[in-house]
Amino acid sequence: MKILYIITSTETGGAEKALAELALYMAPLHTVKIISLKTLGAVGKALQQKGIEVTSLEMKWYSLRIIQRLAAQIKAFQPDLVHAMLYRAIEYARVACAGTRIPVLSTPHFDLSKKSFALRWTDFILKDLDTLTVAESFTTARYLVEHQKYQKEKVYLLPNGADPKRFFPDEHIRLQMRQTYGLEPHQPVIISVGRLAPVKDPLTLLQAFRNLLRTVPAARLIYVGEGPERVQLEQYIRMNQLQQSVFLVGEQLHINDWLNMADIFVLSSVEESLPLALLEALRAGLPCVVSRVGDMPLWVEHGKNGFVFYPQDITLLSCLLTELAQHEELRRTMGRQSLEIAKRMTDTSPQYQHLYQQIKDKSFHVKTNR
Repeated sequence: MKILYIITSTETGGAEKALAELALYMAPLHTVKIISLKTLGAVGKALQQKGIEVTSLEMKWYSLRIIQRLAAQIKAFQPDLVHAMLYRAIEYARVACAGTRIPVLSTPHFDLSKKSFALRWTDFILKDLDTLTVAESFTTARYLVEHQKYQKEKVYLLPNGADPKRFFPDEHIRLQMRQTYGLEPHQPVIISVGRLAPVKDPLTLLQAFRNLLRTVPAARLIYVGEGPERVQLEQYIRMNQLQQSVFLVGEQLHINDWLNMADIFVLSSVEESLPLALLEALRAGLPCVVSRVGDMPLWVEHGKNGFVFYPQDITLLSCLLTELAQHEELRRTMGRQSLEIAKRMTDTSPQYQHLYQQIKDKSFHVKTNR
């Protein structure tokens, strides 16, 4: 089978990481190609190094010309199936494949409800060009059916997952990482993994952490990720003299090592579907503090394996983080519960393989002929 993946970007992010895992799983079984609308990022380059064909359309702004170039690429590759991820790639793939009889799958990996009316209207108009929409979270599936009026039988719920072979608790890694970075074995360390972007709202976390330091001055905060908010965060860190307590470590390859170094995982996002970073933290056995957006409250049970707060509530987030930072046994208890909850996850790649084959064979419950 020839599978063409189309994605808006190959920078480091949840959707891009999900694509990478899926492509690497499918490559030994099928002929796989990836088209990135934007210039190749770290994920795209890493896939190229592993032998995956990745092409960039070098898109700098949105135009009809990009759709024409995408259509030409599709015609040249002649895929049996197109799988598009992220908003712009989904809409462009729909238009580019219209009239070709090529089955189109879409996986949003974003919260459409937070998009502008114009973008939601565009999606509403083009949605029926999909053969199947694979929703990576319950929140996404419900919104598409109830608000965007997707046909219920054409929306398939397949939640994100994290590989237990890559994400797991390891005391040896924990001690080694802490020794490397000069941290004491029992020093409270908070970690957040994600893009330094407005939707992740890292500034709220930084403000809450500053409040925490008044009670727990030994605590440390680590941001793993890169993005446009870095300059603003660096300014805030300097202005509040947090250079010895907060570390922006940029993009990292071995995320499991960083998770194991930490005691608490936190995501202060104002917009999410079901972030891979949270699922990875659960696999690593961390208590998690997350904002009440997307499917995150379905995976973090308040008071059981972590805490949930309303987005941008700095005061509550400060209190929750302080509670965990002060009580090591509470962190351990909640961490064990995270490992139990993580057992709910499934491996998504084999399920995608099954879906692909059903659609190619026209044996899926959705008619694939156009």
